[in-house]
Amino acid sequence: MGDLLYGIHPLYVALAAGRRKFKKVYVSKNRRAKGIRAVLELARTTGIPIQYKAQDFFRSRLGDSVHQGVAAEVSDFLLVDERRICEKTETDSGLPLVLALDGIVDPQNLGSLVRTALVMGVHGIILPKARSAPLSPAVSKASAGAMEHMLFARVSNLVAALQRFKQAGLWVVGAHAGSVRPVDQADFNVGLVLVIGSEGKGIRPLVRKTCDYLVSVPQESIVDSLNAAVAGAIVMYEIVRQRKGVR
Repeated sequence: MGDLLYGIHPLYVALAAGRRKFKKVYVSKNRRAKGIRAVLELARTTGIPIQYKAQDFFRSRLGDSVHQGVAAEVSDFLLVDERRICEKTETDSGLPLVLALDGIVDPQNLGSLVRTALVMGVHGIILPKARSAPLSPAVSKASAGAMEHMLFARVSNLVAALQRFKQAGLWVVGAHAGSVRPVDQADFNVGLVLVIGSEGKGIRPLVRKTCDYLVSVPQESIVDSLNAAVAGAIVMYEIVRQRKGVR
C-alpha cells in the first residue's frame, strides 16, 4: 500500500526523520520554490527517484489538497506497541506525559494536536482503533510534519490501555468541559496521561470514569467555543508551565 505524502514541510521533515521509506518524489514542472529545492537536495542525497509532473497529475491524485507542487510515494506510517511509549516515558528525562485521544475524527484537529504535542514534549499518543482519524497524509500536513516524529499506538480498548498506564504509575487526567476543577488549579507535577475527547461528545463516559480526575478550561463566554485541538493545547501548555515552574 503506502501513502502519497504532500506539502513541502511534511516531505522535508519525513525525509529528515528517516522513519518512512520513500519510493519516489514528484515535483511540479512549474514550481521552483526554495523549499522544494531543499526537499530535492535531501532526496538526491538518499538516492530517491525524482519525477517532474504537470499540474494535472497533482490534481488527479490529490484533488484540492494544498500540495505546494510536491508529493512523494512513501511507505505506510509505522505504529508502535503502547509498551514502547511506556518505555520511552521511563528512559527519557523529565516527567512522563502521554496523550490519549478519544474520538478525534477530524484530520485537521488531529494534526493540530500532534503538532502541539511534539512541541510540548509528549512522549507518545494513544489512539483507539475505532472512532479515530487515520494517520493520513492530511494529518501529516496539518501537523506541519510533526506526525513523522511522534510515536503512535492504536489500541482496541482505550479504557484497558489507560488502566495499564495507571498500573505503571501514571495518573490519568481528562479534559472535560463539565469539570468544576479549572486546569490551573490541578497539580501536574506527576507522570500523566492526558485524555482529550471529541468536539461533539467529549470523552466517552466509561473513559471518563477511568480518569483519576477531570479538568476544564475556564471560559468567559456562554458559548462553548473551544474545539478539541485548542482545549488540548491549553491543557498541555499548563502542564508544561507548571513543570517548568513558570509563573
